[in-house]
Amino acid sequence: MRSQIAAYLVGLLMLPQLVSAQALQRGSRVRFTHPGEGTNTGTVMAVTADTLEVLLPNRAEPARLPLDQLTRLEVSYGMQRQPLRRAGIGFLIGGGIGAIGLAAEESGCDRRRDFCLGTGGGAIVGGIFYGAVGGVLGLVAGVIPSEKWERVRREPNRISLVAPPGNPGRGVGLRVAF
Repeated sequence: MRSQIAAYLVGLLMLPQLVSAQALQRGSRVRFTHPGEGTNTGTVMAVTADTLEVLLPNRAEPARLPLDQLTRLEVSYGMQRQPLRRAGIGFLIGGGIGAIGLAAEESGCDRRRDFCLGTGGGAIVGGIFYGAVGGVLGLVAGVIPSEKWERVRREPNRISLVAPPGNPGRGVGLRVAF
């Protein structure tokens, strides 16, 4: 029973890392930052243990970049649309700003006006109105496709399986590095 729990725990910890890691392959679109080249986007031509060969749009010959000199390396997952996510973000930002703004405006409300919401009412009305405006703007912005990038890890895995020394076949361990 303990071995099943251990195997389940190892799978639970390691599977997300294995699934999210995307290997650099020929033809992958990458974005990188290099001291000599600056920040560029190109297509991978070849990858070795220490060099990345990238075809840049404004060059005929591929650039050969030492991997240890790259300060940032990302691989593209392609163009994606995120209308609901951006609408939600727009609603939260617009609602927050509207609630704070209208609550501050209505806090100095004197009863001489015909219509006075008060601080709480101003916060509710401002949050709903400006939240709706922000949500619509976010929805429109989310329809426009944008490129999704994931950073490529170049350091070794922080979680790995190990076998205890001296007892072959007598157990499995989990090594976690911080």
